[in-house]
Amino acid sequence: MKRLLFKVFVALFAAALGVGLMLYQQSRMKEGFEQIERVNTGLQRLHANLIDLQRTILEANYLVYYNNDLFYKKIETIRSQIEALLQTRNFNNVEHKRTYRSLLRLEKRFDRLAETINNFLTLNASLKNSSIYLPTLALKAYDLFDINDPEERRIILTLSRINASLFLAKNAMDESLVSELSQYKKKLEKMMESVDEGAKKGLLRVSILHLGLFVDLFPRFSKAFASIRDESLQEEIAKTMETFANESSSEIEKINRIGELLLVLYQITIGIVLYFVFHSEKETIRLKKTQERLQRSLITDHLTGLGNREAFVQDFGKMRHPALILVNIDRFKHINEFYGTAVGDHLLQVVAQILEEVVPRDLHARFYRLGGDDFGILFECEDGELLKSVIEKVLKRFEEDNFDIDSLTLDISVSIGASMAEKLFETADMALKTVKSSRRKRYAIYDPSLDVSETIARNIFALKQLKTAISQDAVIPFFQPIIDLKGERPPKYEALARLRIRHGETIAPYHFMEAAKQAKLSGLITTRILRQTLEVAKKTGAFCSVNLSAEDIASRYDRERIFALLSDHKEVASLITFEILETEEIEDYEIIAEFIRRAKHFGCSVSIDDFGSGYSNFEKLLQLDIDLIKIDGSLIKEVDHNTHAELVVRTIVDFAEGARLKTVAEFVHSKAVLEKVEKMGIDYAQGFYLGEPKPADFYFKEW
Repeated sequence: MKRLLFKVFVALFAAALGVGLMLYQQSRMKEGFEQIERVNTGLQRLHANLIDLQRTILEANYLVYYNNDLFYKKIETIRSQIEALLQTRNFNNVEHKRTYRSLLRLEKRFDRLAETINNFLTLNASLKNSSIYLPTLALKAYDLFDINDPEERRIILTLSRINASLFLAKNAMDESLVSELSQYKKKLEKMMESVDEGAKKGLLRVSILHLGLFVDLFPRFSKAFASIRDESLQEEIAKTMETFANESSSEIEKINRIGELLLVLYQITIGIVLYFVFHSEKETIRLKKTQERLQRSLITDHLTGLGNREAFVQDFGKMRHPALILVNIDRFKHINEFYGTAVGDHLLQVVAQILEEVVPRDLHARFYRLGGDDFGILFECEDGELLKSVIEKVLKRFEEDNFDIDSLTLDISVSIGASMAEKLFETADMALKTVKSSRRKRYAIYDPSLDVSETIARNIFALKQLKTAISQDAVIPFFQPIIDLKGERPPKYEALARLRIRHGETIAPYHFMEAAKQAKLSGLITTRILRQTLEVAKKTGAFCSVNLSAEDIASRYDRERIFALLSDHKEVASLITFEILETEEIEDYEIIAEFIRRAKHFGCSVSIDDFGSGYSNFEKLLQLDIDLIKIDGSLIKEVDHNTHAELVVRTIVDFAEGARLKTVAEFVHSKAVLEKVEKMGIDYAQGFYLGEPKPADFYFKEW
């Protein structure tokens, strides 16, 4: 997670850096171009204003009246423009040092020009005054002097010539006329000597004064005018503009290089982002594949490659009319134990392959391994006949073929339970259990008659009662008398387990033994009954029998507990008879024989209970060192009127006599049955007719 966060952080940082570089580049270029444009515009305006200033001065030179404030405003404008240009940020850069120095020179030259303009305006004002006054005096001379007088006429003409030369000098800015005007001045001074004092002489004196002023000021005026008109300042501005343009080109080139560098960095950041995006996408794909493999692993049985229980749950929920076939390998446990798990695993793989082969492909069925040797076939099906045909195909394949597994030829059969009902798995499992509990059925399709949910509920309730009773030490024995029909011995008693529940009520084993077996508590019940029975025997001296199941004997733990109790009660152990229930569950007769040998070591007797119930194996029975046979009650209860039952009982009695075994008739419920079993030579009888199961204090006064 930290690694992923680091990658995301680096990618985001690279992306932000790339965007930042791009924005910085754009900002830098925009600012650079704006500054260049601003300086160029400023220089152009400066150049235009300087030309306009010169033009204005030229006008002022020729116009009689002119507003000098215009000059000062233009001068201040130009100064402000120069100052503004000098303060431009561009000139902080090394690239624009030459332009900056040029502007400084320009500023100094303009200051000198401004000073020259001030002098020019002052001189221009004086010269204009003289230029206006002298023509006036010349006109006035016509009134004062006599035109007919040769001398005075010469004065009038001289004054006229002076005005003409003055006009030419002023307008042509011809400095060469100054010497001519100087000659005229000397000439007037000489003429004035011959004129008497008075108005004429005063006119000539004033004229000479203005003429002298003009002669003195005009050269300076002309020089100032020439300086003002000098275009070198404009050329300086143009040169500055050219310098700035060259420097700007360098700056733009530098900005471009920086831009190119930033572009490279931007491309690098994009590359980094793409790398992380690619890497992240690659990582995402890898994680997705891992997730898919994990998902497949979670729903796949690794041994067979079929779906597992989780896959079944997922697929079942997607179907509208699902049908489920549960296939269980018969006696797979034996194969596994006898040949080993390697052969067993190989067999499971072969069975999985066969199921996939035998089911028609057009059903689009899905296959699962739902447990150790339980397989499931799930498909859409609304037709019971179709379901039945698929089941028969599977059975036929397993019935017809033998299977070669690791050089072994195995004859395999399977049991099948199927369902199309609402609780699909549970009902199919009920059908399978029905088949497994039957000797003849090979398959069953669920119908409500197979529903064992109520039985399961009863077992759960019974188990709860049983555990409560065990915790409260309420598992107690009831005793039922076993009568010696030949009257040679006192009654013996069979200890029958009961659970004492509320208010002293007791319930018989019928209600809880199945739950006890499933919860593997039957051994605990047996040892508790045995312990209490030994106590009864110890106090009463009565012979008592205790029931044992094949599971009790098969359990090493329960066996050792039984022998520990016998060891603790050695003095009365010989009063105990163990009644071993004969069922098909007896798988290992060696363990039974070993148990009997050890029990007899304590002096105990052994009987086979419910003999003749359908699983009797006379050959195996003869191998066991037993003392009695308890003939099954289903035969005894009808022996007085059922010839078939009588024949079977008689066979058992004959067998017992031949084997020198005592016999006990169970379920003697009437006088007729009692008389019948006596007549048949049975040694003992037990049943409600002779005595019901009761607590110990009912039969034993000593208790």
